[in-house]
Amino acid sequence: MSDCVKKHPLFIMLKKLLFSLLMIFHLSIFAQEDCASAITVCGNSGINYTPIGIGNTNETLGGCLSYENHSVWYKFTIATSGTLTFDLAPTGPVDYDWAIYGPNVTCANRGTPVRCNASGYYVNTGMNMTNTNTSSGAGNTDPYCKYMDVVAGQTYYLYVDNWSTTVYTFNLTWGGTATFVSPFTNSTIAPNPFVPPGVAGPTASSPREINICGSTTTFNFSTLSAGILNGNPNFTVNYYSTANNAATGNNPITTPIAVNTGTTYYYNISYQDPNNPNNSINSCKQTNAIVFKDKSLTAVINASATKLCPNGNITLTSNNATGNTWSTGETTPSITVTTPGTYTLTSTNGICTSPQASVIITQDTDPTVQINGNLTLCESTSTTLTATSTGTGNTYLWSTGSTAASINVSTPGTYTVTVKTPANCQYIKSVTVVQGAVPVAQNATLTNCSITTTATFDLTTAQPNISTTSGITFDYYVNQADALAGNTNTIATPTAYLSGNATIYVRVKSTTCSKVVSLQLNVTQLASPTITSSSSTICFGGNVTLTSSAATGNVWSNGATTQSITITSGGIYSLTTSNGICTTTPVSFTVTAESDPNPQISGNLIVCGNPTTLTATSNGTGNTYTWSTGATGNTLSVSTPGTYTVTVKTPANCQYTKSVTVTQGAVPIVQNSSLSLCSNTNTATFNLTSSQPNISATSGVVFSYYLNQIDALAENNSTIATPTAYLSGNATIYVLVKSGSCSKVAELQLIVNIKPIPTITTSSNVICNNIPVTLTSSSATGNTWSNGATTQSITVSNPGNYTLIYNNGTCTSDPVSVTITQGVDPNVQITGVLNFCQGSSTTLTATANGTGNTFLWSNGATTATTTVNASGTFIVTVTTPNGCQYTKSVTATMDPAIIVNINAPGQIDCAHSQITLNAAASVYQPGSTFLWTATGGGNIVSGANTLTPIVNAAGTYTLTITSATPNGCTKQGSVTVIKNITPPSSVFLH
Repeated sequence: MSDCVKKHPLFIMLKKLLFSLLMIFHLSIFAQEDCASAITVCGNSGINYTPIGIGNTNETLGGCLSYENHSVWYKFTIATSGTLTFDLAPTGPVDYDWAIYGPNVTCANRGTPVRCNASGYYVNTGMNMTNTNTSSGAGNTDPYCKYMDVVAGQTYYLYVDNWSTTVYTFNLTWGGTATFVSPFTNSTIAPNPFVPPGVAGPTASSPREINICGSTTTFNFSTLSAGILNGNPNFTVNYYSTANNAATGNNPITTPIAVNTGTTYYYNISYQDPNNPNNSINSCKQTNAIVFKDKSLTAVINASATKLCPNGNITLTSNNATGNTWSTGETTPSITVTTPGTYTLTSTNGICTSPQASVIITQDTDPTVQINGNLTLCESTSTTLTATSTGTGNTYLWSTGSTAASINVSTPGTYTVTVKTPANCQYIKSVTVVQGAVPVAQNATLTNCSITTTATFDLTTAQPNISTTSGITFDYYVNQADALAGNTNTIATPTAYLSGNATIYVRVKSTTCSKVVSLQLNVTQLASPTITSSSSTICFGGNVTLTSSAATGNVWSNGATTQSITITSGGIYSLTTSNGICTTTPVSFTVTAESDPNPQISGNLIVCGNPTTLTATSNGTGNTYTWSTGATGNTLSVSTPGTYTVTVKTPANCQYTKSVTVTQGAVPIVQNSSLSLCSNTNTATFNLTSSQPNISATSGVVFSYYLNQIDALAENNSTIATPTAYLSGNATIYVLVKSGSCSKVAELQLIVNIKPIPTITTSSNVICNNIPVTLTSSSATGNTWSNGATTQSITVSNPGNYTLIYNNGTCTSDPVSVTITQGVDPNVQITGVLNFCQGSSTTLTATANGTGNTFLWSNGATTATTTVNASGTFIVTVTTPNGCQYTKSVTATMDPAIIVNINAPGQIDCAHSQITLNAAASVYQPGSTFLWTATGGGNIVSGANTLTPIVNAAGTYTLTITSATPNGCTKQGSVTVIKNITPPSSVFLH
């Protein structure tokens, strides 16, 4: 559909009816700008905006336009005269129309636009220095209009409307030689340059970039404000999440929020004239865009290896060339380590620091390389060398080039094996194989006489017959295999080797080599005599007869040659016999001369309540005991007085006797008892003697205390040293009760009961605003408070220390206490001006005695001061360091609004030498005063203090309305009266 059709009056009426229904919905959602609330453009700053719907009023536009669709209004005032152009660029395929009204008109009486463009092209539009048309109608007409010549002091309204249904942002850039009024370019108002935050983007029009660590973070925009303002007074900075909000000032970001790298944020700088709250430049805003850039980084350690070889090193390299900090303190991209351990790395790019990376370096384990095998070449022509090492996966390389674990060598020399572990660490071991000296040896024979088939040989006597090689040694073996192996299974005593006819194997060794020969052993037999004895023991005072088995040829060790001898003293008696060829080896017989075993009887010789045990002892071993009662064994239990005898028989059947007399003693009466104490721990200090009356009432008894029952029964000295102060837990003590010669052992049970430990919980530790505090015991019963109460809880209204004792029926606890303090009213006060004019604000300041207080206002402010710009009751809550809260409130009142409405004036011409200005439609409060002033040649004839003055000269007339309130709030409005001096046309009468 062409713009001519879509802007046809009939089409416009139908569409306007439908659109008016849609606007009801849009108004409640978007509330965009109207002419009366137009956005002020200052300092020729560019515009970025996305119009959505209309404002509160669908205004009549005039000129080439009909009604609003997706629109926004702007207002600008000329600071320096000159030409004015602009370029409006849609960011999508939409039809943007626009109009400019002025100069110095009001929204209520704008008149016809001085420039207007409703071209239907979906392209850039605006004003330039080449076009001559001042308006472009609907349809595909020229999207540009002629520039404007503007004069300092003139104010204009710019209306921008997206006629399309699709919403797209537009970017507007001003051109020409004229400049707009702005506090930002006034060196008196802004003496310092404003400093944009962050760093510049890739192009001049790119948003400023602020670096963060991560794709999102919580950011406090207010931290940027001081740097942006750069010391310029009376300026403030606000932050927004959309360009529209930045333009309108809606929905500012006031608290830290989560920002991300995918969103563009905006800030605007605004000025507040401290001397004139109604100054038009107070609505100026300078807006810029901000984006966040993720500058986070990671650290990665690349290790040349993870295991250290002996005396080796490992190189660790960061993935970042700069900004590295190693756990060793080094900051280079790479480090060399020589000890095992965990090495860490963090990297920074000056903005962000990486998470810590780590690598574990371990020490390779020494495989303990060994080489086993015969290292001397003797009669054999070769030997096998075998390498071993601990661990798995090791490889072997011999100096011969072999890679097997074992090699066979046949020549002397040094052989080396290199073992490589799975970590590529190398370990070396060497052995030397030498040529040995082989001794000369031959077989030999030894012959001995014996009374049996065996004889004792001195094998070493055969050595001269076996080998005469010097410097050799001889080892003797029963088995040839052991001799050949050269192991330790040698004959233990070769100088006295008992053997029959046999072959012995002799290993003859030089320092390096050995040879094995046989040694034949031969026995010539002669029967050995036997000795018989009438007894093997000579009883105390008796004798023994020894007899040889041979009738003749006897020679006894005492010199006798008879077959029998009689002896009276103990000792070893030997005998040899001879047949004329061989003499037997001596045989011997040992006779023991027994001493008196000295029998003794020990034990308690007094019978008490229990039987007593008599124990017989005697010197020697193997003795047997027989008592006069007929009992056997070395002990006898007796329970009646009398004389008791024991007969001791030694193993030689010698007998000895001993007697004792047993008498009757006095026995004490005892019983078991117990002691119980309360304690804070598992132990308590007991007075064991306090239990004596409960253990025994027998007079004259003595008490002794033992840890072990066996000590008590033995009545030894292992008693408890200080029974009146004995530290113990739950235990059993054994008490020896002794009466003269008799005693009994009783058990004393020690019981430790743990004292209970109550706890006190409080509703508060401070009495705030005289509100009582409740103290509660952890136990429902058994409580005794320091105020005498026995309930589980008590309520206290006075500060002080409150103590609780608890009894669980067995033990009473130690006191526990809690201290309650008195909160001090900080005397909260609020000061500040409580009446202010519309459009300004007032600062309320809360004060409170003491330090460390915190403040919370009903409007959400958390400082001692808050700024309010609307009427209302404002409450501050002060929280003292001890948690008490106190409040104070005041009511602030903003004066009603003053609105200056001046009707468009007529012209002063030849027919009207004076005209009346009409501001009766102005809004004000009763009692307000009016004052007209004239500039630019104007002149007030009368009514300067009314709403309808009479003027008679061209010029600018300004009305100031001042309220009757104590604040004396004012509002101004101006109109321009022009004078037309063209005379009317003459009328000629014929």
